Amino acid sequence: MRHAVVTDVHGDTARLRAVLEGIREQRVDRVVCLGDVFECRVGKREVDGYEFGGRLADVFDPDPELARLLDGVLLVRGNQEERIRALVPDHRLPEWTRPLLDAPLEHRTGFALYCHGHPLPWRELEPGLWCPAEADFPGRALVHGHHHRSALYRLWPGGTGPVRVERLPLRFGTPVPLAPDGRYVVNVGSVTRCAPDRGPSPVWAVVDEAAATVTYHRAPVPPSAQPTEKQ
Repeated sequence: MRHAVVTDVHGDTARLRAVLEGIREQRVDRVVCLGDVFECRVGKREVDGYEFGGRLADVFDPDPELARLLDGVLLVRGNQEERIRALVPDHRLPEWTRPLLDAPLEHRTGFALYCHGHPLPWRELEPGLWCPAEADFPGRALVHGHHHRSALYRLWPGGTGPVRVERLPLRFGTPVPLAPDGRYVVNVGSVTRCAPDRGPSPVWAVVDEAAATVTYHRAPVPPSAQPTEKQ
């Protein structure tokens, strides 16, 4: 099965539309969204003690176009969705938000674990470069978002020591084979605009489980996309 994987939209409808248009040109069996579709306007340090004042727009931008664009997509929730769910009383949430806010934390196949990534055990490989190297996952690959960087790592068991992490080169549009005896971490990259040192956006990845390859893709930035800084 070929999965087209998108993640970290953060309310950027124009860029999401551009990515989905690019995906239509690929022969995929399923589209998977790994969460952070919304952008919560209440910071994680402000959640404790927050009282909902009655306006959804104070918490997030309730844009039903996001749900329409992702209709039929396999959804996984991210930390933004979890925060919104914690801040807004259930009865104040529009019905169209529920598939996004109540999506499962992960999707598993025999080949890979697909998740947003926020609960994973992250290790800083070098300043600003993080990888969930110690994560426990079934199959050959861990496919995640959250870090807003297109990156591919092979994990080498270190015996009693830490797992050795090898960052693999990738070129957009070129499939990278995943060895049958290897374990890999696939950081998809983000739909929304990210910091320059994290690479291009909007991006997505195609995970071909039958061929055991991952291919990174990028879409042109639509003129209507507004520059935003997200995390």
